[in-house]
Amino acid sequence: MAIANAIRLLNDIDDNKSLRNEMYGIPSSGELFEYLKIQGYIFNYAELEEAVNLLHVKCQTLQEAQDIMHKAEMLKFLLK
Repeated sequence: MAIANAIRLLNDIDDNKSLRNEMYGIPSSGELFEYLKIQGYIFNYAELEEAVNLLHVKCQTLQEAQDIMHKAEMLKFLLK
């Protein structure tokens, strides 16, 4: 379930501008994990890594792979 939450977040980042803006405004990774938990995205850093790997393997084009990796790097930066 946690990996599914991380996948859902990776997908929702594109569609939900207010979510992105809220995430950018949170000053620490601990607070960001807490915010995401409240929003229903309950996962840890290792589960995020697993979600990224699962999505990356499913990519059928270079563009899809680059998009996933771009979102993953952004999230990893915010959550470290």
